[in-house]
Amino acid sequence: MKRILLFLFLTCSVCSVTAQKQVKSGLLVNGGSGTINPEFKLPLEDGIKFTEADYKMNLSLGYRFRFYNSFSIPSIFIDWDTYIGLKSWNSTFRRSFMEPAAHDISSKYYFVSTGGSVNYTLYKGLSFGVGIEPSYVFYQSGENSNKKFDSPLLGKLAYNFGFMEVGVNYKHGLMNMIKTDRINSGKFRDWQISVFIPLSR
Repeated sequence: MKRILLFLFLTCSVCSVTAQKQVKSGLLVNGGSGTINPEFKLPLEDGIKFTEADYKMNLSLGYRFRFYNSFSIPSIFIDWDTYIGLKSWNSTFRRSFMEPAAHDISSKYYFVSTGGSVNYTLYKGLSFGVGIEPSYVFYQSGENSNKKFDSPLLGKLAYNFGFMEVGVNYKHGLMNMIKTDRINSGKFRDWQISVFIPLSR
């Protein structure tokens, strides 16, 4: 409960700041895939010897607030993103490669996230940024885990066309997000295409 309250406090704090310092804001759409680094519980029941975790996709929709001149340096700006998203992945368990899967489980994790990044304009509309994006999983299906929080490190490269910005994000999950009856741990590594559409300037 304390973590949820902290999460909401961060969001409200940013919204109050943006009311005074907002320069640009707009819609944010992210989508892509990635990898999971799972540690399976072996040996498993029913003679299962072969395991696999396949990260299918990640999608998110949200809103971005962008601040310029935060460090009195024109080439540096700050992005604060808040969004809701989905991670979809499959876990497969086999007794042998010659047999059908004994267990083939499709899982979906629905989450909310808010976080910031510091960005530097390299050349004209091209920018590079680093940051952190704490997230909370509020609903799961499939491989249900008792792990709800993550704080992925963010790296991104983007180009601003004026009417929209297109970028590539990499998010490196730090927390164990998957702990189930068959999986000891699992961390998400996300690659995304990001589209930012300014609605205010």
